[in-house]
Amino acid sequence: MFPIILKNLELKFLMILNLKKHYLKINQKRFIIISVILLLLLDLINSYYLRLYWNHKNLSLMYVEKLAQTQGLDFNELSEQSVMEIKQVINNGFFFFLFIILINNLFFYLFYLRKKLWAQGYVIFYAITNSILSALFLIEGPVMGIPWFIYNLMAIGIYLYLYIGMRWLKIQDPISHEHERMAQ
Repeated sequence: MFPIILKNLELKFLMILNLKKHYLKINQKRFIIISVILLLLLDLINSYYLRLYWNHKNLSLMYVEKLAQTQGLDFNELSEQSVMEIKQVINNGFFFFLFIILINNLFFYLFYLRKKLWAQGYVIFYAITNSILSALFLIEGPVMGIPWFIYNLMAIGIYLYLYIGMRWLKIQDPISHEHERMAQ
């Protein structure tokens, strides 16, 4: 049993070394550009699918029903025109929220391109959390069809790839480098 464990550890170590060589071959500057392009593309696809998911589940109608209930109204007594108008307001709010998220992410991506440490922290955290969110959508199954399922499967791999690369090719704090030079 012990030789099997050693063999598995050896294989994992070799895989990690090969992966690290892969990232180093790309180099930090090119990897940051590739990361930002992939993250933007994934954000746009995520927004598209979230909008489809929102409409598929008819979530705005669910919110109209809850809103009527909290106001002490009987949903069935509301006119069709009132329901449609409230649904439209809720839909617009959701789509505006998606737009704000895209703008927010673009802000951090642009500063990540400029190699700002605070933006790097956000982008690294964003990559790992999105891989987890994509996995959660997989648990739900192919509700939105096979393309949605395949997209989330691929997104997990892409986000993890970006996360690992960002961790290995981290932008270093110039202050810490200055201390290292002084110590030598």
